[in-house]
Amino acid sequence: MLASFWDYIGNPANIGTVAVIMGCMIPIVAIVTGIWQSVEKTRSNNALKRAMLDRGMSADDIERVMAAGEADDEDEEDE
Repeated sequence: MLASFWDYIGNPANIGTVAVIMGCMIPIVAIVTGIWQSVEKTRSNNALKRAMLDRGMSADDIERVMAAGEADDEDEEDE
């Protein structure tokens, strides 16, 4: 099975098909990675908020801390 796969890819007649498939895979992987990063960032922020609530911080304190973190993130992206 694996040998026939490599034979298919290595065949010069199939190089166009392989190129199209690989060309489609790159944006798909990029989109999935972007979504995954967004989900993980949300999970991380939620865990941080939960930890701050467990420590007894008020909603105003949490909002201030989260806003400061977002400002730091924007500064890092600009550099």
